[in-house]
Parts: sequence; structure tokens; C-alpha cells
Amino acid sequence: MIQINIGDHAGSENGDNFTPIPAGNYRDQCRWARRKAIWISQNMPRADQYYSGLGAGVNLTTMLGNNSMWINYDGSIDYYGYTYSNNDIWIGPKPFRIGKWSVLATILHELAHVAGAPGAPPGGGVCAVNGLCHAAERAVYECGLGNRTELTTGIDDPATPYDPTISG
Repeated sequence: MIQINIGDHAGSENGDNFTPIPAGNYRDQCRWARRKAIWISQNMPRADQYYSGLGAGVNLTTMLGNNSMWINYDGSIDYYGYTYSNNDIWIGPKPFRIGKWSVLATILHELAHVAGAPGAPPGGGVCAVNGLCHAAERAVYECGLGNRTELTTGIDDPATPYDPTISG
């Protein structure tokens, strides 16, 4: 199963350290989110189908069952999270402050990048491939964490973790 870094995953990637998820509430939220993500992968076939179509040929169930994948923390960022599209994802403090559903949405979003969804362009900026730029956040919707009105209108409903305005 995907691992939560509690201090047992050392090293770095691209200069970003594999930092443990802080003990206490942050770690509790992360454990809850992992359990819920596994439940989604087992009970929502459309989620696995969506991830499978993102380009890397891997579905959500496979990624969540992979014990070489890690969830790390980065307290220095002011956005939700990031990945370099391989076996490590990082979550910033923002989703933990918002709550466990936001932590879940961040994990699902970042795993979509691992599954092949394009990310933000190097150095930031606006993504030029409109539909594909939203592919990672669309995974949150495909996992049942948004409503159809958000998807069709592009207007965010703050009552759901899915945000149709997020790209990259």
C-alpha cells in the first residue's frame, strides 16, 4: 500500500527532501485520506478507468497498492502539493488546514500526475493545452468529490473538494 512518510523514507528528489508528514492531526488526516482513496478505488470503477486513460498505463488501485510510492510533506509551499510524476508526492500545509477531504483531493490530484496527467509548465505559468491541463484535477471529480454542475459550468462549489478552476 502507498506509504505515508513518518520518518522512514530518507533522501530527496530534485532537491526536495522526503520530509515526514508531521505527527498528530496531519498524520491522522493523511491516514484517513489514504483509507478513503483505497475505498474509492475499490468501489468506484470509473476512478480506475479514468486514471488508466491518463497515459502512464496505471490505474488508481495499482498506485494505492504500491508500497514503493510515498506521501511526503513540504511545509514551505503555499499551494496544495506536487510530484515529479514518479513514486513520491508531496503535500503542503494548505490542505491539512482545510481538512481531511482536501488532503484526499490533493493525494488523488497528485496521483493523477503519476498516472500521466500533465502538470504545470516548468517555472509556472499558464498551461497551453487546455483540456489536458485540467486532467489531474478532473481525477478528483472522477473519484466522486465534485458535482456535475461544477464540471459543466466551470464554477467552483466550495462545498466540494473538486475545483474546476485548478489546472496543472
